[in-house]
Amino acid sequence: MKNQSSTVFSLLLGALLVFGPVNGRSEDAPAGPGLSLGQAVATVLERSPLSEAAEAGLAAAEQGRLSARGEFLPKLKTRMDYTLLDEAPMVELPLVLPGSGARGFPAGEDKTLASRTTLEQPVFTGLALLSQYRLADLERQEAEISRRDTLQGLILETHEAYYGVLTAEKVLGVADQAVAQLESHAEVARQFFDNGMIPKNDLLKSLVSLADTRRRRIEAAHGLELAWARLYTLLRMNQDREPLRLTQELAWSLYDKSLEECTTLALSHHPGVLLTRLAVDRADKGVTLARSGYFPKIALVGALDHQQGGFVETEHQLSATVHADWTVWEWGSNHYKVQQSKSRMLMARARHTQEVDTVKLRVRASYLELKEWQESIEVAGTSIEQAEENYRITVEQYRENVTTSTEVLDAQTLQAQAKVNYFTALSNYHIARARLEKAMGILQSPES
Repeated sequence: MKNQSSTVFSLLLGALLVFGPVNGRSEDAPAGPGLSLGQAVATVLERSPLSEAAEAGLAAAEQGRLSARGEFLPKLKTRMDYTLLDEAPMVELPLVLPGSGARGFPAGEDKTLASRTTLEQPVFTGLALLSQYRLADLERQEAEISRRDTLQGLILETHEAYYGVLTAEKVLGVADQAVAQLESHAEVARQFFDNGMIPKNDLLKSLVSLADTRRRRIEAAHGLELAWARLYTLLRMNQDREPLRLTQELAWSLYDKSLEECTTLALSHHPGVLLTRLAVDRADKGVTLARSGYFPKIALVGALDHQQGGFVETEHQLSATVHADWTVWEWGSNHYKVQQSKSRMLMARARHTQEVDTVKLRVRASYLELKEWQESIEVAGTSIEQAEENYRITVEQYRENVTTSTEVLDAQTLQAQAKVNYFTALSNYHIARARLEKAMGILQSPES
């Protein structure tokens, strides 16, 4: 039995050697340049493909607006026709006198050239051109709102990744402290066992707990590596060649806006609300555009004509024309277009109402989440002091041999968990605050 216990003891000591300290990034990586949260956000916004795509979408919408504006201005057109005939056209005349040989004369040449240059200015289109321009302008506004929404999404992702690294670093620090504390406790337990003051199973509990804590430290180190990888991916930087260190502190302050203020801001700034509101405006302009089919299209046309080789030749002939085009009957086609546009407007209004309700609920949920983590910080901060004092007292009692290893291990676990809870609450508080501002549509870079 003694040999068996000695074998178990040797295996546990071997396990401790195997699960030795695992160096995380914060320990073995060279200290790189400092990176604040604002700098991280600026870098992500500058390098992200989504940001580039949003800018390109806005540029495309602006070009569409300029194109629609050009429809108000006169258009200069030119046309040229060159015709080759198999023979010159002839004009046949009736035979007037017997014996007369002349029965016709050429009506032109076998080659003709005609050109026409026009300058056309729309005068009245039944508000069609104006409606098209306003629709293009609304599309540009939608592109701008979508761009801001994309940028805010990137800012939120950067917050989550940045604070994810900070939290992982704190968790790794807590794991390092836990390993050091349990190593010290295991050494004291070994001395007590050697002096016959505690049974062997008490020592084994300490060694098993130390091995498990070393395993948890490995998980914490790998979690930190993964958190760094996510941040580097957003930054579009090489994790192996560009070492960084984060300079932001996990400090916090009370959020002073009320739920009512947050909801009011959301209804004025949230991209979803603004986009559905613009959709209503677009549907309204669509009705006006459809109604323009009821009216004639009037334009003023100035022309310069040139004809050569035909029956009538003109060198340069100027003309001015008032051109009107009016579809009087089209079997109700335009009527149904108008009704279709009205139905789309009703759909847009319903979606806007639904989006308003959704945003209100989302803001409330984000606000409650923020308050939850705010209260958790206060509770966790108090529990750290209590857990540390409990651990100190328990360790002293163990050294005096008035308590067991189980009590020490429990106290150490409570202390580590209290610190992890505190740092997690701090990080989640900042992320929840960013999510709330994103739900309100006012999330900006910390440097702004």
